[in-house]
This record gives sequence, C-alpha cells and structure tokens, in this order.
Amino acid sequence: MIVNFVCRKSKVRSNGTAPIELSVIINGRRKYVALDRKINPKSFIAKKQMVKGDESLNEYLNAVRNKCYSIETEMIKYHMLFNTDTFTHAFKYGLKSNAISVNGLFDEFLKKQEAKYDGRLITGAVVSKYKCTIRYCREAMDGDKMLADLSTSDVEAIYMYMLGKMANNSAICYMRKLKTMLIYAIQEGYINTNPVTFKFHKDKVETEPLTLEEIRAIRAKEFPTERLNNIRDMFILQCYTGLAFKDMSSLTAKDIKVDKDGKEWIMKARTKTGVTAFIPVLPVVKEILERHHYLLPTPSNQKYNAYLKEIQEVCGIQKTLHSHLARHTCGTILLNAGLDMVSVSRILGHSSSKITESVYAKLLPTTIMERVEAVSDKLE
Repeated sequence: MIVNFVCRKSKVRSNGTAPIELSVIINGRRKYVALDRKINPKSFIAKKQMVKGDESLNEYLNAVRNKCYSIETEMIKYHMLFNTDTFTHAFKYGLKSNAISVNGLFDEFLKKQEAKYDGRLITGAVVSKYKCTIRYCREAMDGDKMLADLSTSDVEAIYMYMLGKMANNSAICYMRKLKTMLIYAIQEGYINTNPVTFKFHKDKVETEPLTLEEIRAIRAKEFPTERLNNIRDMFILQCYTGLAFKDMSSLTAKDIKVDKDGKEWIMKARTKTGVTAFIPVLPVVKEILERHHYLLPTPSNQKYNAYLKEIQEVCGIQKTLHSHLARHTCGTILLNAGLDMVSVSRILGHSSSKITESVYAKLLPTTIMERVEAVSDKLE
C-alpha cells in the first residue's frame, strides 16, 4: 500500500483554499479520500508531504498516515479482503471485527451450503444453484466491495445484468437465492437491512404439452444421422418416463429394479430434490434402453435442446421442443389417461402431489372432447 497526501489546485474554492486528500494505492489502483482540513495549495510541499509553517497540521497528517498502516495491519491479520474499496470503508467508518466483503459473504455462505450437502441436508442441485447465483453476481459487479456498502441500486444492476443473460423467470430464481444469502448476512450481524427492497414478478408461462399423435410422429421418424436418432430416443424415453435431463443422463442399469411379479421399474433419486421416482418400464422404454445398452449417449443439456430444435423442424412440430417439455408431457398425458394424482407424483418424483396438481393437471383437448361427449345426452 502506498499512502500520500495531495492538495489539488483544481479543487480550490472561492476563498482560495482546497481540501487535503489522502491518496491510497493498493494493487495498482488509486483512491482519494477527502480529509477535514483545508489549506492554501501554495503552502503544501508535495515532495516533503508537509504543510509549510503549520506543525499541528503536519502532526495530523502523520497521525492519518499511521492510522492507514494500522488499518492495513489489522485487515491482513484477520484475513480480510484488502483493496481500495474495503480500506477506505474501514478508514471512514472504522474497522469492525464482523466486517465482510460481498465476495467474502459468498465464500462463507457457499461453504455452509456444501457442509449441508455433505450432511445430506440439501441436494447437489441446491448447491449448484447458489454457485450459479454467485457467478452471475460476481460478473455483474466486476469487482468486490464491502457488504455494508452494497446498495439497492447495486442489487438492481445485478438483476438487470441477469436479464441480459436469461429470461425473467430464471433471473428471479437467482435473485431469490441472492436475497437468501443477504438474509443470512443479517442473521450473522454483517448488515442491518436487506438491500433487496423491490419485489420480483414472474411472467406467467403456459407450457402446452405434446399430444400422443405428436409423440408417435417423432418416435416413428427415422433421421439421416445417428446423432439425431439418439436424441430422438432420449426425448421419447423422457416422454414415457418423465425423467428430468440430469436424471436421464446419469441413468444406468443399476437403476432398474425388478419386483416380485417380474415387472421392471426405474427407481432413481432425483438430482433436484433427492426424492426417489418410481417409474414403470414400458415396452417402448425397455426397447430404447436395450438399444443403447442401458447407457444413453447424452450430450450437454444445451446441445440436447439445440438438437431437439432440428427434430422439431424435420417432424413439422409447431411446439418448441425442449427437455422439460418431455417431462411436462409425461405428467399431463398420464393424468389425462386416468392415472391418479398420487401415482403420477410418485412417477415424477415430486415431494408432494400438490406440486403435480398445480403444474401438470391440465386437460388435453382430446380428453375434454371425450368427457363432453360422454355427458352430451344430458346437455340436450
């Protein structure tokens, strides 16, 4: 750290005086702090770092210099983040034992979440969400600062950055994770109030599932490349099992269990929730698994969804194909086929049948027509 004093002529006021400023350079970055002393710039000797003919003021400057080095020593001693922002904060407001930077909070909170994961209190998916949240926040901030200096406008800037990277609903999920971390900071006494003062409003998104006719059209289609045929198989398997992409990509023969009646089941704990899904292995599913020797050639989720766009175009499907649509389709079709809510919930691996009901309990047009026709005589 390099500490100096300056008295800039550009800041001379109408009475002919200018403030003495503390100049601090840490890791090549400079920051100025205005002191509560004003002098005639001509009386300041920059080379000697002193004010001509004013011993009391020179003693004050020496005291300020000593204070700076004392703060530096304490911050290094307690392994605190040491840069121009954190130093000037400590200089202005004092060095608190519980002071922490934004990145310091992120690191501390993430360690606690990883410990919870090791103790099987939360799933790996939760830890992953926090890691993504922290990554986006750090990208948006482009640097660190003291947590106490984090303002509502800083949080809004993070939200706006995320909106430039993803859809509003996805950004809100990450912002809620940030809010949780800031609530933790309040509980630990790092800050008194949460800078997230505004409410988030999710966009209402209606997902229209595929019909059985559309599923059959995709299933019957032979593609010119092995790549698309493999993607077709994985998508069809999702439609008939409701497996999420991560669970499908990690599926192995060990996840297939046989009951006392010789029926095969996929019994697999969901990556997202840890809840075990109980999925009957239908003939079409068994056919796909055997074709790929119970090890599906899954690419990344991003590539998988990109390849599904190709299948969508080739098959003339008007709906946008993506990984979650297959899971959504599975739940909706099972419910429309007459399967009870609890059974569908167990197949999808939901922690509660209320989740199944709120997300998947939609009637397909064909089901509506069948039910109307069944009571049509009562309507005449």
